[in-house]
Amino acid sequence: MKCLQCDKAHFVEQKVRFNPEIKGETVEVIAPCMVCKNCQTPLMNTKQMNVLRRASADKYRENHKLLTSSQIIAYRKELGMSQTAFARYLGVGEASIKRWETYFIQDSSQDKLMRLKCDEAAAEINFLKIRWKREEPNIYSGNVKFNFQLFKSVVLYLIEQTNTSILFLNKLLFYTDFYHFSKYAVSLTGARYTPLKYGPCPDQYKPIYETLVKSGCLEKIDDCSYKALVSSDPTLFEDREKETLEFILELYRRWGPQKILNASHEEEAYKKTAEGLVISYELSKNLRIVKT
Repeated sequence: MKCLQCDKAHFVEQKVRFNPEIKGETVEVIAPCMVCKNCQTPLMNTKQMNVLRRASADKYRENHKLLTSSQIIAYRKELGMSQTAFARYLGVGEASIKRWETYFIQDSSQDKLMRLKCDEAAAEINFLKIRWKREEPNIYSGNVKFNFQLFKSVVLYLIEQTNTSILFLNKLLFYTDFYHFSKYAVSLTGARYTPLKYGPCPDQYKPIYETLVKSGCLEKIDDCSYKALVSSDPTLFEDREKETLEFILELYRRWGPQKILNASHEEEAYKKTAEGLVISYELSKNLRIVKT
């Protein structure tokens, strides 16, 4: 192997920064290649070129929140499947699996298919979204349809402002929606709540939070704590919704998380609803926090 610039034959392998163009976009990756000791010109063999192509494709996928090649391989191996079996499971050609596990980029519909078929949390939240769209607003949703984007923004806002654990965050969400209903006869997010051991919580909150983690909105610190990775969207809130959130935050500052937790256990909405059922917003009439 000789250098294309100086015709010397002395090379050393180094990691070098490259800026290839993928689907009309320039990405930046660092990949190994052979570098001429004389003039520093990089040169790649076939194996190194394949590494660069895969790294470039994965960088593009990361930028567009698509599964990377290693994530696709991990899904397949978690299911204990060969490429042939995995292709049959997804209903695609085996060649597609081989390409996606290297440097051919799947489109968004193919990416969603893999997530729905391989990721339990993604499948569950997809099921929930379908159910939420089909459910008509009623007293158990606060007379409005569940708004996932609005719920997400409320979660992000409350985490930003309080940095509290999920135990107390769920109570703040409950009070946000039920207090808003007590004033305006509609909930803020349309979320449904159910009485659990540690107080009222949003129905199906675990897959919802897991989806926010996987979508890059939250980072899970431990089993009880999350960190907001993106800011809430204030443009989603009406003025009266902002007033409700400020009321809840002021209550949090004055009472502290433990007193709010204790109060939620004494609410009629919690005490008069059997475990496993959905709490009626009609029970928001005598909220203890309104009497403070």
